[in-house]
Amino acid sequence: ENGSYFLNGAMTDADLLSIIRESDATWVIATEDEWYKAAYYDPLMGEAGAYHRYPTASDEVPSNALIDPDPGNNANFLGSDFTIGEPYWRTEVGEFENSPSPYGTFDQGGNVWEWSEAVIGSFRGMRGGSFGNSVANLDAHFRIGVYPTGGNLVGLTGFRVAEVPEPGTVVLLAIGGLLFMHRRE
Repeated sequence: ENGSYFLNGAMTDADLLSIIRESDATWVIATEDEWYKAAYYDPLMGEAGAYHRYPTASDEVPSNALIDPDPGNNANFLGSDFTIGEPYWRTEVGEFENSPSPYGTFDQGGNVWEWSEAVIGSFRGMRGGSFGNSVANLDAHFRIGVYPTGGNLVGLTGFRVAEVPEPGTVVLLAIGGLLFMHRRE
């Protein structure tokens, strides 16, 4: 139980709420801010960048039509009907190949709710909606909190794995250069 998180036998909601990321973790579940930025932030919108309303790189309400090829701004959610029916309900990752977020992530809206590291009161945070929810749950402002042991969401939940980047080579070279110059003085 050692790795990115030290679970120490946690089984209750209270114990699961207290789990935090290890400082040397490489692979993690995204924090609320990491998840939100990957889904909605567009660094190309203006000088400081801006956020889209939907994780399909759009401010327009997406469609849930499964069309080949994907015309863009599509996601798997419950519109007037399901995107795909039983027995699967969920689309394959990247099914909407022309509907990624500005960061290039797929399916952050619809398909399944995604857990984050966020703690919201007595709950863990989730974002993105699922195939069984309306398009309103894909909106940037919408999130929910669920008990970590919330078994009533089986089949509707998942998580996104993120990699914690190592310090960049340029940063390390700059630090090395400063230390070298300092030593020469």
